[in-house]
Amino acid sequence: MKKEDNSKKNYWSFFQKMFPFIGLLTIIIVFSIISGPRLWTVRNLKTIISTMIPLCIGGMGMIFVAAQGSTDMSQGSLLALAATLGGVISMHLGFWAFIPGTLLVGLLIGIFNGTMLARLKVPSLMVTLAMLIALRALVIFFTTSGQEIRIDPRILMLNRESVKYPIFIALVLIMWYLFDFTKAGFFSKCIGENQVVGQFAGIPVKTYKTLAFALSGLMAGFVGIFSVGRIGGIAPTMGNFFELQVMTAMFVGGVPVTGGASSKFYKVLVGSLMLAFLQNGLTISRVPSEVSELIQGLILLSVVFLGLLVHDKFLQRQTALAAKESE
Repeated sequence: MKKEDNSKKNYWSFFQKMFPFIGLLTIIIVFSIISGPRLWTVRNLKTIISTMIPLCIGGMGMIFVAAQGSTDMSQGSLLALAATLGGVISMHLGFWAFIPGTLLVGLLIGIFNGTMLARLKVPSLMVTLAMLIALRALVIFFTTSGQEIRIDPRILMLNRESVKYPIFIALVLIMWYLFDFTKAGFFSKCIGENQVVGQFAGIPVKTYKTLAFALSGLMAGFVGIFSVGRIGGIAPTMGNFFELQVMTAMFVGGVPVTGGASSKFYKVLVGSLMLAFLQNGLTISRVPSEVSELIQGLILLSVVFLGLLVHDKFLQRQTALAAKESE
């Protein structure tokens, strides 16, 4: 009987780990059948990667916030304002001030969000929702009522594959190390599991909550830089609904809404690739935009529901097994 319980526990544990890969494989098979060879052309694969990279970078920052059971709704507006102020700074200090200026603004705004949450006890949803509105208004103000700002043409080099891909890989390795092998990631998951227990265990909860939002803001700054590198300037609409896309990528990848130990870094990568394949597959299949959004919403609901179901089953098996062992 004990061997049977262990096998059931291992089954749900394995299925929980493989769930994102099953979803990705399903989407790839479906659109390979619908769109045929168009999905696998070199040009189309490059488009998928270009779609995945900003989602993945944003998610690599937001995973620290999500692991704590919090929410960052401000990433889209934050990346737009960081890029805008970075552009203003570069106009006065020169082109090379754009990148550090953008990253600094993203980091400082992230620290502000984290401070409001950790020190002033304002719920993360309320803080970041208010910042989403306020930062977007500042973008309109600094772009002179919504006019585009042109940046030095040298910024376009950031959109070259020989530049963009190595930077992206380096960011993945750095953030993966921070999340899986340092206190920043471990304590974030502990806070998500039980903040009160974490405080009694000596975890500086306020510090790591602030750090999580700082990393989210910093990664939003990187997305802002790549966005400007892609379009060659600053548009007031850049980053619209970006935070929703990032959260969708994380949740379809299997990152639990409630955070905790089940928040895994690889799920951000798989979820971003899954969403990129889904959006691209719907586009090349000529699905109308309103139907495409409906399909994405239904898939998100289904994946979140199934993810929570699998997670609950796994916890039930663990609890039942622990109860039997204590008898």
